[in-house]
Amino acid sequence: MSDLPITLTPAAPAPAKKSRRGRRILGLTLVVLFLLLGLATFLLLRLIDPPGDPVAEADLGGVTWVRSIYGMSLAPEDQFLRTASAVPGPDGSIYIIDSQHRAVMRFTPDGRFIEMFRGPEDDPLISPSRMTVSSDGLMYIVETQQDRVRVLDSAGNDAGSFNIPRPVSVAVSDDRIVVGSIMGFAILDKEGSPIEIIGSRGQADYQFDYVHGVAIAENGNIFVADSFNNRLSAYDADGNRLWIVRTGMPGNQADMEDGRLTVREAEDQVLKGQDALQLPLGITLDGAGRIVVADMFECTLAVFNAEDGSFVGKFGNVGAEDGKFFYPTSVSYDPQRDWFTVADSLNSRAQIVRIPGSSGGGDLVAAANRALTGPVRACAIPLALVIMALAVFLISRARKKKQKDALTTS
Repeated sequence: MSDLPITLTPAAPAPAKKSRRGRRILGLTLVVLFLLLGLATFLLLRLIDPPGDPVAEADLGGVTWVRSIYGMSLAPEDQFLRTASAVPGPDGSIYIIDSQHRAVMRFTPDGRFIEMFRGPEDDPLISPSRMTVSSDGLMYIVETQQDRVRVLDSAGNDAGSFNIPRPVSVAVSDDRIVVGSIMGFAILDKEGSPIEIIGSRGQADYQFDYVHGVAIAENGNIFVADSFNNRLSAYDADGNRLWIVRTGMPGNQADMEDGRLTVREAEDQVLKGQDALQLPLGITLDGAGRIVVADMFECTLAVFNAEDGSFVGKFGNVGAEDGKFFYPTSVSYDPQRDWFTVADSLNSRAQIVRIPGSSGGGDLVAAANRALTGPVRACAIPLALVIMALAVFLISRARKKKQKDALTTS
């Protein structure tokens, strides 16, 4: 038997075993991440469209209702009695004062109670009413009966105070504090030292009768609601008047006629009929730079042009349903979320609402801003994790395919 040449061919390498365990872990991770994303989306929809019977837009007078806050919990002792102030903080928190608790309560943007501030134990808050929160988180709280404005830091610790006779409103910018009182308003620096004091109590020019609303624009201009004189006026940062508008019949100029109390229209009254205000109280500035005034007696939000005080329109309606008002006392604006926080006094709640044109950039821009800065951020982390997991999965598959192709061609 002859020997035949034998050629040895190297055996083809065995295909790499697929890691079933790795695939299971990756699949389970993807399922969990998709569930988290779905949950975040559900919560987002609940925030945007809260549960409950929807109120027709026409019934709300053009207002879009977002949500209402009735108290710290459902317990009767935690409910509000008469809300006096509702303002947003720099992080979107909502600060509320009501007459029952006599304290500042902080809530998340979606209405969940966080904490309560009563001030230091040796010097607690006494009948707080209006307030504002500065960009650095300081709370400026009006105590009318104590003739002072208290300042608390973000933890509720005492950060000082300054005395103002009968204060009823306060606004803060980066370098100014403006305090409205029953007889005018004061412009202070951030240390509480007076820069200018304007007005005295009365009905004449440069006199005031309860300045229940003050607001400061980005350029330093100051806007003042003179409640019982029913006037709205504007001043520069040094207190020089820019314009003044009589927005309705003054409530402090009533006459008796045939045994009935009658309020006459003033000769300088600009707004009349349906446009006239009844009792302007809190004011704020929206994202379009417009002045928004809470009219307590008419239960509406009135909008004015900040350049000349010209009337733009009214929004809102009287009622107890969500989105309607009954004696609103204060209004503030959150530019990041493009919504207004309103102390709806006799409905014993704080309401978050939107009105047309408040963002200053059109509906699409407003929607985009709200999406980027609002509750949609809750979806950001789950979505990022899902994208990362998918990227890892696709890269892993590409590498395995490359290795398989290399083995096949070798």
